[in-house]
Amino acid sequence: MRQRIAGITLIELMVTLTVLGILAALAVPSFIEFRQRSALRGAADQLVSVWGDARFEALRRNSLVKVGLKTLDTGAFCIGVATTTDPADNTACDCFNAACNVASYPANQGEWRGVTAPANPTLGDTDTDDDGVAVIDPKRGGLTERTDAGALSLQGPPGPRDYRLNFVVDGNGRAFLCEPTAAPDKLPQYTNRRC
Repeated sequence: MRQRIAGITLIELMVTLTVLGILAALAVPSFIEFRQRSALRGAADQLVSVWGDARFEALRRNSLVKVGLKTLDTGAFCIGVATTTDPADNTACDCFNAACNVASYPANQGEWRGVTAPANPTLGDTDTDDDGVAVIDPKRGGLTERTDAGALSLQGPPGPRDYRLNFVVDGNGRAFLCEPTAAPDKLPQYTNRRC
């Protein structure tokens, strides 16, 4: 008597692989969009974190601290923090070369995971150069000059969607994130935070 060996047929294998292929093809675009959203939110949250650390350092050191946002024409950007003695200092430290005596981020542009700054920051005196610089007062944690309030626009990494967020600093020195009202694609977490 012959024993029958249990297994799968070639047709069953082909059907299974076809179904898996269809499911993978449906999931890839959603995964890419998820990656774009998470990279943008991560970069924006990092900017808010560095800004908060700069305010804390001003209070801890009891010293004026300037924060500079530097951008390049390529969309590369960085944030640098340095001490200063001039409340109207509008010269950013070179955060691209880690020449900031308090902090700078990122160590390399790969840490932004493809997020870019498509325009120059509006923080500080925008007539002097392409850098956005604001000085934090150690006594109250706000800006030494309320008119230095401004923003930096961020654009998500390339992909099927065009997500954007603004990193905004108000006259009191508080940093927050909001989505531009003219953003081509909307982030669901920011429906109540438009700017």
